[in-house]
Amino acid sequence: MKKFQILLLAISLSVISCYTDRDDLNSEGRNPNNPEIPQEHENQFVTEDGEVFSTGLDCNGTGEYNIDSANLLENISIPDSIPANFDLSENLPPVRNQGNLGSCVSWATSYYMKSFQEKIESGLPYSEANIFSPSYTYNQLTGDDCGGTSIQETLALIEEQGVATLELFPYMDDNCTTQPDETVTEAASDARISDFKALSGENMIAEMKTLITQQNPIVIGAVLSPEFGKTDSFGLSAYREHSVDYDEVTCHAMLVIGFDDEVNAFKVVNSWGQGWGDAGFVWIDYQAFENVTDENATFKVINEAYVAFDL
Repeated sequence: MKKFQILLLAISLSVISCYTDRDDLNSEGRNPNNPEIPQEHENQFVTEDGEVFSTGLDCNGTGEYNIDSANLLENISIPDSIPANFDLSENLPPVRNQGNLGSCVSWATSYYMKSFQEKIESGLPYSEANIFSPSYTYNQLTGDDCGGTSIQETLALIEEQGVATLELFPYMDDNCTTQPDETVTEAASDARISDFKALSGENMIAEMKTLITQQNPIVIGAVLSPEFGKTDSFGLSAYREHSVDYDEVTCHAMLVIGFDDEVNAFKVVNSWGQGWGDAGFVWIDYQAFENVTDENATFKVINEAYVAFDL
């Protein structure tokens, strides 16, 4: 693992001059050398072409599925008939890039999930007045190290406080220390979740399909190997079955927003901008979700999954 981390650092330093944030919300005045951002943190994914993208999920990096047994989703009713495909992406906010920070969890939850929930409720067109800020949750949870955070603690904060909009608390990809004031925190309470539950890993594909058809996207944590996002036989940016070397992975959070039986995969929105993947999306093979309870599987990459319910 140390050799790989050193390699990642060497690659990231060599390409930092050519790396650009194509879709950052705050691309003006970026400072990659800002002292608030660790230069040697592990929260990076490097593509075969040498592009460096930030990750930022706290996990053990082994691919083992973590069961939050004290907070499981129970008694979900699976319908007799589930459509062959379903897609929630038309109600997502624009795909953006998390930039330098290890803020993927807050992008999956605060930006994508919470904005989606409020959009479904209000029906209003998106603007900075109703898109929610990853910085609101990330800055409160990360302290001053700009490192990784957990899905569980982020959802707990959204349940307790809600999330502030970009208009009130803009996303800053070079700053994790600015904190919301009392006015911002008070406004955030209008965008809380009522509850969140973990998926057990049992009957996972059917449960996830059911939730998605009920307008409930799923927040997942995954370990990313170098195979993540490669073009598959369907011409899609995907994550297909392979033998994973867990010495060469990083942990990342994303939001599952659709599925398609024809390509045998779930559709997932990422936070690396529209220039990555399929306009910012990636397809993760159903087998990854089948394997969470298979101790002998070599393609074990999903390590947790949560669904949150709007207040």
